[in-house]
Amino acid sequence: MKVNEIFVSIEGEGKRAGLPCAFVRLFGCNLNCSYCDTRYSCDGEEYEILTKEQILERLEDKKVENVTITGGEPLIHVGIYPLIKLLVDKGYQVNVETNGSIRPQHIYSREFEPFNPPGPFAKPKVKDAGSVFYTMDWKCAGSGMSDKMNMEHVNSLTDDDVLKFVVGSKDDLNEALEVIEGMASHPQVYFSPVYGKIEAKEIVEYLLEKRLFNCKVQLQLHKYIWDPKKRGV
Repeated sequence: MKVNEIFVSIEGEGKRAGLPCAFVRLFGCNLNCSYCDTRYSCDGEEYEILTKEQILERLEDKKVENVTITGGEPLIHVGIYPLIKLLVDKGYQVNVETNGSIRPQHIYSREFEPFNPPGPFAKPKVKDAGSVFYTMDWKCAGSGMSDKMNMEHVNSLTDDDVLKFVVGSKDDLNEALEVIEGMASHPQVYFSPVYGKIEAKEIVEYLLEKRLFNCKVQLQLHKYIWDPKKRGV
């Protein structure tokens, strides 16, 4: 797979916001959002080719159990699901960030070792399996990519998954409301402002006005802790 960078920081947003995390940023994307802040992972040739085993080896050196696979767009990579399964089997807690244009496959199964009773010939204990969840964006009109969205993809999300709306205007908020009212699944819903385009308080006021009491407002923590353009954080 084409890997743009692997680094350790904190999770900047979502249900693990603030937790230390290792990031695997894959190269390439099938969309071109107006507010994209990671074009370096989509344009040019800033990547190296790594196998899933090589990615695992780099992560083991980081010694962090939380992993976020991001991009670009991870789900365009042929080897993404073998990588996810490998990481889950090794005990990692995996978050896959996806742009909403591709329906994710839910891989929670694992081939467990046969029962091994204690005794002089017992095998070493296998590390417990980890887990995986998806953080899916719904690209509103302000992104320029709303025509690539599909409600079937949203309805494939589970209660453990996250649906995220990055909004920059009242029109984006209204579109998000239509999606929420029309979806059949029950993911955890987050709203995030387009950096520099809308005030977070406007989102809060909208959620209260529309009685969206199960939705959360989030800020990209890494852009407040470090320079908004800083990479690897």
